[in-house]
Amino acid sequence: MEKTKRIMTLKENHLFSRAYRKGRCFSGKYVALYVLKNMRERDTKKLGITVSKSRGNAVKRNRTKRIIREAYRVFHPFVKEGHIIVIVARQPCVDAHVSVVTSELEALLSKAALL
Repeated sequence: MEKTKRIMTLKENHLFSRAYRKGRCFSGKYVALYVLKNMRERDTKKLGITVSKSRGNAVKRNRTKRIIREAYRVFHPFVKEGHIIVIVARQPCVDAHVSVVTSELEALLSKAALL
């Protein structure tokens, strides 16, 4: 099996804020997807995952982030370069299975024309 590129993650708050303000939003039942074209680094794609404190304690939030990260990992090699992607977990995502989140994420990524 071929190794894929490492997933570059967002760490700076100003990039999250810019994606929320200026990016396009695509929402589903389990996750909301914010997409912003990255003008500075056109050859990389960056992923940010957020889970609000209202979604549960730290164990539930970390489990939700792991589910979303695993769902995104399937599509990472096929996503277009030069974009900032922020995935926000909604309440039903906390108790959801990986396969459900994966199918919804595929629909949102194709709707955003990133696949």
